[in-house]
Amino acid sequence: MSTMSAAKSMVQEKMRNHIKQMVSTNPMIGQLNEQFTSWLLGSGLTGAEIANTIDSNNDAVIQPHELSAALEKTTGTSPPAWVINGLLTLLDSDNDKTVTVGDLFTYFEQIGLPLGIPDPAETARIAAEEEAARIAAEQEAARIAAEQEAARIAAEQELEKSMEEIDLELEEVSTTEAEVHQTPQEAVNVSEEKTIQTTTSGPNHLQMIEFMNSMKLSSQIRDAVEKTKNLGHHFEVKIGKIESTLMAPSAFKNGKTIIGNLVEDDSIEVELLFESSANDFVNNFQTNHIVEIDAHIASWNIGRKRAVFSVLSYDYK
Repeated sequence: MSTMSAAKSMVQEKMRNHIKQMVSTNPMIGQLNEQFTSWLLGSGLTGAEIANTIDSNNDAVIQPHELSAALEKTTGTSPPAWVINGLLTLLDSDNDKTVTVGDLFTYFEQIGLPLGIPDPAETARIAAEEEAARIAAEQEAARIAAEQEAARIAAEQELEKSMEEIDLELEEVSTTEAEVHQTPQEAVNVSEEKTIQTTTSGPNHLQMIEFMNSMKLSSQIRDAVEKTKNLGHHFEVKIGKIESTLMAPSAFKNGKTIIGNLVEDDSIEVELLFESSANDFVNNFQTNHIVEIDAHIASWNIGRKRAVFSVLSYDYK
């Protein structure tokens, strides 16, 4: 038993002995005790509510006029002075002529009246259980989100792999048909045209997105990304969603990915990769706010048909 529990038991034992002694020596006190107990248990109130009603000035000391006013308020009858004095004597277990709210609570416990005061240990236990449940729920939500993201990435990778296989087949068919139907001069012209297209430099982000979106072969998209990856782009994005980056180049792994729409054309959705060193800042970004960035093209999300940019610098608005 703890020191606090032992002290509490001693106080309760002292109150029990005091009540027994008072009842045995004064029959009127015995009747008052029975009536007071009956009134308290039948009031429908907790010990804390009754104490607040009696201790009207909240000084933790029960005065005769306070007890009288409380009884009159609840019973509709003003008790005589001897009843009030008798009850205060009954409650004053240490005979120091002062009845405190603590004395009231000790008396309430003797008669089995619920105090209505949370047990600190029980409150702490419940709080600990709620916190553990909250953490478990967050961990479960994070696990599910990670699994969903991994499944999405795997599906996109599988789609890209399938498209690469189709690309190879289409390229073989296209090459064969071209060789069959083209004259030597036409082949030269086509070769020159391809050279002109692939060596064109400096498209802005809108032109590049439109160009890649029109491509049917993933090999063409990869070539276009490779040839333009060092071009700088400056534009603004309206933030739609912020996710953790699970798979990306090493510089951006474990960082954050923002998915949003271009401010200049909100029909175009893009992905922005931020390095992990910016996580604390990106976590404070709000949806529907604007982030202005300088970036390079990193890849093309085939499944979502959107450009993926690696962010070099940013200005959050």
